[in-house]
Amino acid sequence: MRLPLKDIFVTQPFGMNYLDFYQKLGMIGHNGVDFRAKNGCPAYACFDGIINYCGVDSGGGVQVDIWNRGGLKAVYYHLQDYNVTQGQLVKAGDIIGHCDNTGLMTTGSHLHFGLKEVNSTGHTLNWGNGYNGAIDPAPYFDEAYNGFSIGSKDYDKSRSYQRYYREAKRNLANEMKTALYMARRLKRLPNNEEINMAIWGGWDIEAIMNPSMYENTSQLKKGEYLAGQRSFA
Repeated sequence: MRLPLKDIFVTQPFGMNYLDFYQKLGMIGHNGVDFRAKNGCPAYACFDGIINYCGVDSGGGVQVDIWNRGGLKAVYYHLQDYNVTQGQLVKAGDIIGHCDNTGLMTTGSHLHFGLKEVNSTGHTLNWGNGYNGAIDPAPYFDEAYNGFSIGSKDYDKSRSYQRYYREAKRNLANEMKTALYMARRLKRLPNNEEINMAIWGGWDIEAIMNPSMYENTSQLKKGEYLAGQRSFA
């Protein structure tokens, strides 16, 4: 299953209880994953399927559901709009709408992504599991929005997704040389994310060390940034 956004940063994982929304709705905790997303940011189909529903939910705002005609249904909440119709077939990676902050059950612009197990007619199974049938989508993500493969460890850390270094041919000698240089500047060992920023993103150590640049260094190549691209947009 593909990630639903181009840039990934998790603001609330599945099952968490930062607020009491879920208890009021009779659930144990958060029945999806919240991803940071600015208004107007495109949302992508996570798999091939059929639009099971597109419309407005009072709590979740503008909503789109995709059923893969198998055992899963994906739910997108708080959208600004949708450009699909009920019954339409979509392919993984198609833009199905744009993110926003619609609905009552929200505290800021983001995408709530839910995943449910369904039967052969698309109806939710295990409704009484404490999450209204939702399951944790994290183990199912194995590709970026564009189909590049990812490792589950990158998602599970709830950190940004380094989309630009996936599928790249690794040069371990160069990685070691870069890591040693970075260690001298950082006064500590660099983590894998920082090494990826330098090698595959082309970022200089000053940008990597600058906290205010993190949103960009973690998501974009330096060339993309200089060309005017910005993350989470």
